[in-house]
Amino acid sequence: MTHTSVFRPTTRLAAFLLFSTLGIAAGCTLYHMERDLPEKYATFISDVRYLITSSERKSFLYTPDAGKDRFIEDFWLRRDPDPETSENAVRTTYYERMNKANELFRTEGMKGWLTDRGRIYVLYGPPNEQRVLTIGETGGSNCREIWYYNGFPVVFVDQTCAGNYRLVTYDLMPIQGLSLDQPPAKSGSGGPGGAGGPGDLSGSFSRGARPTMDFTAEIRGTIRRADRVEGVLHLEIPLRVIWFKSEGGRFLTTFDIAIRVKDAAGAVVWEKNASAEANYLEREIPSRSTDVHAVEIPILIDQEEAVAKISSGPVTIEVRLKNNTGSEAVTKTIIWS
Repeated sequence: MTHTSVFRPTTRLAAFLLFSTLGIAAGCTLYHMERDLPEKYATFISDVRYLITSSERKSFLYTPDAGKDRFIEDFWLRRDPDPETSENAVRTTYYERMNKANELFRTEGMKGWLTDRGRIYVLYGPPNEQRVLTIGETGGSNCREIWYYNGFPVVFVDQTCAGNYRLVTYDLMPIQGLSLDQPPAKSGSGGPGGAGGPGDLSGSFSRGARPTMDFTAEIRGTIRRADRVEGVLHLEIPLRVIWFKSEGGRFLTTFDIAIRVKDAAGAVVWEKNASAEANYLEREIPSRSTDVHAVEIPILIDQEEAVAKISSGPVTIEVRLKNNTGSEAVTKTIIWS
């Protein structure tokens, strides 16, 4: 049987993410890698435990130390609600709440932000309303705290009234929009679903404009004649931003590419859908972290009306690239001079 896993080479240097290999051996490997981290990187991965995805965690651990600072920069950038400003509101708020939680919740034998109440405080902020019920008020053998977020109750129970509160409200979906823990930006101009605009700490966060996947595009070898215009669309995709499948010692994926040539008025005069494959030996990837995967697609426009339209003014080409393994898509527009 052939086993398939999905991964992406990580930032800058030769690390890769094994997305589906979650066996005992892999788990032990990750445990030892985390245990052996230099102090500042161990602190980072501990600090962001409420935000980091399992994929990002593995990616960070596989990234050589020389690339970890860049990883951390990208980690916070993907969560920045407004990359145009100098301050990352998510990062600032996250650490401010950690510090406040350490002040508020000191009775459970650990740092306050690591307690159940601390976790909810860090992710959701201070509640709109809070009720503390003693053993007499609960009518039983335990104490309770109830935090209300926009009217939704989040309940903590202390079974012995000794200050050790445990979260008993397991479904927090009604207030998920308030959480700092939102999916990091993946593609497009404006985060998940293409939503743009700055975030708002009072509600859900819009993600930054920087896509995870990216590529460059240019036209090469242009030939213009009275009866035709032709050239080659040259795309370059950094290997470190490509999701791959792992099959039989090779890393594979396919791309769907949609091309639309537009005249000076923005009307589509020619279009084409194409596909391309990336196929590499597994052992090649660690030494090719700064390489790109190149794709070339010929463009030939020979319809008389279309040739006339693109000969009368500036021409633009819209290119949409979709990685079928990770389902990420990015659209770019270039000038065909």
